[in-house]
Amino acid sequence: MKKRTRIFCAVAAVFLAYQGYYSFYYGHSYQEPVYSPNKAFYYQKYRLFSWSRWIPSIGMPGDGAQSLYNTGGYVRVFRADGTFEGQFYNSCVAMTEVHWTGDSIVGFGCGENGDDMVALSADGG
Repeated sequence: MKKRTRIFCAVAAVFLAYQGYYSFYYGHSYQEPVYSPNKAFYYQKYRLFSWSRWIPSIGMPGDGAQSLYNTGGYVRVFRADGTFEGQFYNSCVAMTEVHWTGDSIVGFGCGENGDDMVALSADGG
């Protein structure tokens, strides 16, 4: 009986560790893929886990639901076949505006690092 309990606890610990890794690093997509004009690439936004989303808050008049958008995450860029092309982090990924240029994808939001760009490979389309 003790051996089964230990095995169950070990399996549960591995499962919880994987879920924690997935939520803290990889994130969860929360929008449909958005394709480039030539359909060779697409991007998708991924929101990371945040403790602040679990804390109830009352916004100030005029703020709207701004506190819901203050979650960091990634904009990940893929080729049309699903191959990962690149990503950039933004501290309020829900409010990031993404634009396609000729050879890159650029995000405008509240990023602090200024690296909100992914260069697209020439052989992607």
